[in-house]
Amino acid sequence: MSRIYRYDNSERYIPINLDELVTGAQVPFEIFTFDGTIYKSLLDKGATYSYYVQRMIENQALSKFYIRQGSALNFDEYMHNAAKLKKMLLEPDFFNSRYKTFRDKWFIVDKQVINSGIPFKIPLAGLRFPLFGEIPFAIDSNEAYRNLLDLNSDIAVRKQDIDAYYTYLDAVLDVEDIEDPLLKLRCRREKLNIWCYRLFEEARNNSISQDTLLKLYKHISIVMTLMANDFSYAGKFLFFDVSDVFLCIHSTNVCVMSLMYGLATKMDNASILNLGIAAMLHDLGRVAIDDDITENATVEMDREIYRSHVIKGKELLDPHKEVPKVAKIVALTHHERQDGSGYVSGLAGDEIPQFSKIVSLADTFENYRVTDFKHTSIKRTKIIGEMAHQEHLFDPDMLKEFIGFIARITI
Repeated sequence: MSRIYRYDNSERYIPINLDELVTGAQVPFEIFTFDGTIYKSLLDKGATYSYYVQRMIENQALSKFYIRQGSALNFDEYMHNAAKLKKMLLEPDFFNSRYKTFRDKWFIVDKQVINSGIPFKIPLAGLRFPLFGEIPFAIDSNEAYRNLLDLNSDIAVRKQDIDAYYTYLDAVLDVEDIEDPLLKLRCRREKLNIWCYRLFEEARNNSISQDTLLKLYKHISIVMTLMANDFSYAGKFLFFDVSDVFLCIHSTNVCVMSLMYGLATKMDNASILNLGIAAMLHDLGRVAIDDDITENATVEMDREIYRSHVIKGKELLDPHKEVPKVAKIVALTHHERQDGSGYVSGLAGDEIPQFSKIVSLADTFENYRVTDFKHTSIKRTKIIGEMAHQEHLFDPDMLKEFIGFIARITI
């Protein structure tokens, strides 16, 4: 319940415009609303002015906002630093560090699958970058679910609840009379993503099991078959709804786009499946790299450590006979480039394996579209334009094929 302050001569308030506040930052003053008679506390000092708070304010149709006169200096200092604060919040490194604690505890899910008519009783949380913390959700009504869909937030379940979420997906897939034709496709993609997550967790502990590998291959095969049956729905297997740095979602997207390439170019089924497996495992070596180290790190040593993930990926896969040889090769060579500017061996042209060239295209597109926060708002046509402008990095014929089907699919 809001705290209420009655107006008197000893307490004065100054009007402010909420549009001036920095979304995602903490406010160093208490904010009030006024209904003509009483002042109500709307946001506590130190609270985060988030997108979620904005939604609540809009739903209540509030329009007049105030701070105490005694907070005027804090407000002036806050506004003086607002531009710098906004710039800081948009820095990818800042985003990654704030997001890491969220990733350590939660598993991102597709909120579209929650509205299946089957009760969803698993605890949820959300994160709207760059909110400093989690948003709790209770999906106990149709209105609550609509608000969840409208909220521009990553929606997640706790990692200890992943098995329960998987059981929920099974229940959705078992229902025969679901009206949304895409819902079951999304469930299939979610199950594939979960098996990818499980494999990566095993790899972190250097304990990849044969059973997990085979289950992952099975679900890649299912998705491949569904896309082959109706390619017009292929783009719906991609998960581009969030600002994300989750390795399993990145890998699943790269896998799906690589499968699309194989189908679009009419490869045989065995080759397409091997391509999908290689794409899913291409970045496995990143589990051996600290999350804080990125390809664009300012320190050269950190960049070298990041580049070593291709070697570590092959090393992690080498002991496993169940992993196709081509997948081990792709893990090592997916950052080689057509003009020889890639790593780690500086291969060029025909020296680069075919599957590595395909995965490189999907990996580059996915990084523009999802993983790098600076690019999350760029339209698909803009990304395609940038890749075309960098054509010297890719096999020209493969780039043409890739752009051709990516431009046509419905995402």
